[in-house]
Amino acid sequence: MNGLNVAVYVEGYIYPDSAPKDKPVPASIEKLKKSGFTTAILGLFHISGKSGAGPEAMGDIYFNNTLIIAGGSYVGAPEWPGLVGQILGGTVTTICASIGGGGVSDYEALAEIYKANNNSFDNTPVQKNFAAFRKTFPAVSIVDMDCEETYDEPSFVAFCRMLIDLGFAITFCPYTMQDFWVSSLAQLNDSNPGSVKWVNLQCYSGGYGNSPDEWTSAIANSIENFQTDQFIIPGDSAETPAAVNSLMQTFEGMGCVGGGFIWTLDMILKQSSDMQSYSNAIVSGLNATTDAGAGLG
Repeated sequence: MNGLNVAVYVEGYIYPDSAPKDKPVPASIEKLKKSGFTTAILGLFHISGKSGAGPEAMGDIYFNNTLIIAGGSYVGAPEWPGLVGQILGGTVTTICASIGGGGVSDYEALAEIYKANNNSFDNTPVQKNFAAFRKTFPAVSIVDMDCEETYDEPSFVAFCRMLIDLGFAITFCPYTMQDFWVSSLAQLNDSNPGSVKWVNLQCYSGGYGNSPDEWTSAIANSIENFQTDQFIIPGDSAETPAAVNSLMQTFEGMGCVGGGFIWTLDMILKQSSDMQSYSNAIVSGLNATTDAGAGLG
């Protein structure tokens, strides 16, 4: 299995004001570029649902707990856009920005903004802020949808279409609610074919037991002639390389699997600095090589 998409989610360790002093962002970026990971997914971004003239306004964009875009302007750490651009290179060919996660209300906020604006994102702060995001971070080509709450299909699909109009591609990051994701994919496939590049399928925590072939069967049953080859990127948490390798071996031979992802780089760096062992765990597991367990902790 060649040309695998080997991805890793990257949280606060990539942001100057939240990275540990002993793990400065430039050093982590240089390690990432030599890691074997091909896709870096920055996360998690959040959408403010608060209104008023205070420090938060509807549609402001946060990176974790840090406000980065408000009123159509970038307000984060001045050096961060340049640092994000430096991630491309070495083994890293793609940068994504992931919105959502567990225990947040980003998609509830988006639904409220959408409905309050006559079922549209046109001329909303969300549209203006993501236009600023696109301009500020030109190296980020994909927005990853980690929707884990609300599941309001009309606003979700409209938000994806707004981002596509701004020049972004889309990925999905589901762990449950298969019908919601497949229906959303079908609608985007009708209006913007090819805009959803792949699915980052959570196969850990709440997504434990997910199987890529079950998700592609649901897609095939709902969307005629949709190409599912290498469309699913199953993921695991960064517990150990051996555990990641073991999970990936269960997906070996599935034509719908195009790689794998790790949640998260921060967890890897907390445990060690050996990113390569995790990317190797994905590749060797999916290729089911005879020495798949070699060198894995």
